[in-house]
Amino acid sequence: MLANLKFNSYEAYYHSNEIGTFSKDVCRNLLSHKAPVLQSLHLTICLDECNAMDIGILIGRAVSRNVRELALRVQYNYGEEFRFPRCLYNCETLETLKLEFDVHINVPSTICLKSLRTLQLVFVDFKDDESFLNLLSGCPSLENLEVHGIRYSSVKTFTIAVPSLQRLRIYTCSGDPFPGYVINAPSLKYLEIDICGLGVGFCLIENVKKLVEATFSVSSHEINENLLRSLTSVRRLSLELSPLKIKFPTGSIFYQLVSLELHTNKEAWYNLLSLMLHSSPNLQVLKLIDHMDCRNDFVADMEWIQPNNVPECLLFHLETFMWEGNYYKWEKEVAKYILRNSKHLKRATFFSKDMSSEDRLEIGLR
Repeated sequence: MLANLKFNSYEAYYHSNEIGTFSKDVCRNLLSHKAPVLQSLHLTICLDECNAMDIGILIGRAVSRNVRELALRVQYNYGEEFRFPRCLYNCETLETLKLEFDVHINVPSTICLKSLRTLQLVFVDFKDDESFLNLLSGCPSLENLEVHGIRYSSVKTFTIAVPSLQRLRIYTCSGDPFPGYVINAPSLKYLEIDICGLGVGFCLIENVKKLVEATFSVSSHEINENLLRSLTSVRRLSLELSPLKIKFPTGSIFYQLVSLELHTNKEAWYNLLSLMLHSSPNLQVLKLIDHMDCRNDFVADMEWIQPNNVPECLLFHLETFMWEGNYYKWEKEVAKYILRNSKHLKRATFFSKDMSSEDRLEIGLR
């Protein structure tokens, strides 16, 4: 009668047994399952312990139990091709699908997961661009999509064209190749892109007029100006990138932006701050963050040059100013400038483990 089941072929019990023991034990458990609905099934499988046919049988048993959430982690040597389980082609009850594969996954164009709302892909290597497109096009109700890392990817361009999509998170970790992404999601409200991998890629965002909140963290890649221009409808924005690696969209105004979070561990971050302040006339909340113990990628004793004109948001709208983390001496001038020119400021918060009482007093002086 248990609603949630989890099986792992890497458990020590199975290591000394012959191939097939794991799948037989899992199958026996699923056959004895009597609850009207199987809420979730998590399977961690090595193809050395269980072949692809056995995996299909196990998933088929779960589908017959009206499974709502399926998490499938399949590991094997790179280069092995794994076909998308046929029993999932038209699963009507599945709402959440989490895949983590060390193998090529081949998805046909005939799948239809009409109830699927959440899809999580972790280090999934699709056979080609078409396999990825087939998976997304077979999920007409998809609302949440997460793509974590692309290992040895055969896909050159990940096209995410999902009319129903509301939340999207793309994360590539260090060492992963960075393919191209094309995002076309007219219902998208929340977007997070975290790129710290290697390689050359691109990210094109279009038709996201309903976007409310966006987070960008990019370590080394140059960002095209069209990327920021596509974010002019957001109300909350978090940026962790260097203005030296970004082409700021001239003439673009973030009229809807009321909350900006800017990370100060990037080179020449203060220039990006100035650009954003002048481009966000209705900004109400400004948060500066630096959780890095050191900044080896830029010179610490830079001199900040104050803008010639005070941004409109400081004169009329900014109410909350927060600064978290470490900062250097010259950066106190940035803080004092914001405090001195924010005419409607209601709250200012500073936190730093290295900040002396004298520094706090100096910053507070107008």
